Amino acid sequence: MQALRRALDALYLAGGVAGAIAIIAIGLLVLVQIIGRQAGFHLPGSDDLTAYAVAASATLPLAYTFRHAAHVRVEVVIGRFSGRSRHALETVALAIAAAVAVLFAYSSFDTMIDSWTFEEVAQGMLAVPIWIPQIALVIGSGLFALALVDDLIVALAGGEPSYRRAAQRSARERAAEEV
Repeated sequence: MQALRRALDALYLAGGVAGAIAIIAIGLLVLVQIIGRQAGFHLPGSDDLTAYAVAASATLPLAYTFRHAAHVRVEVVIGRFSGRSRHALETVALAIAAAVAVLFAYSSFDTMIDSWTFEEVAQGMLAVPIWIPQIALVIGSGLFALALVDDLIVALAGGEPSYRRAAQRSARERAAEEV
């Protein structure tokens, strides 16, 4: 079981790293555009590449940030409960979120397959087969769905979801820093 946990955590981390690389790519592309304007040259397709990197940076790290309690969670209802009732409500919320994420991942994959089948090409400056940048959406949404299902299984087994453990750790770390 520990090997599975390590493998899943490595997948989530890989998504986070890929998202960070996409953010670095955005910065580099913008920098090249700025320098290019000053030097009198233009990098064709840089706007398209930047848009693809923005989409990748938004989806690839979803699972990693979810597992580390970096997503905004509104606990207006669940926060008023404790014990078994809170656990039950949290499990229902995880089940709904997992179902929506699985549907989104499936839809993303289906869209990518359609783009590949019909040989769709981006309409921007670069004639990129559109399924190529869609891969980031498929991987990111798939990892996020996996992370939600992962935490749902943990919650159904009576355990504590990863984001609650991470939030408690970060609260302890903040308290230790203040002392």
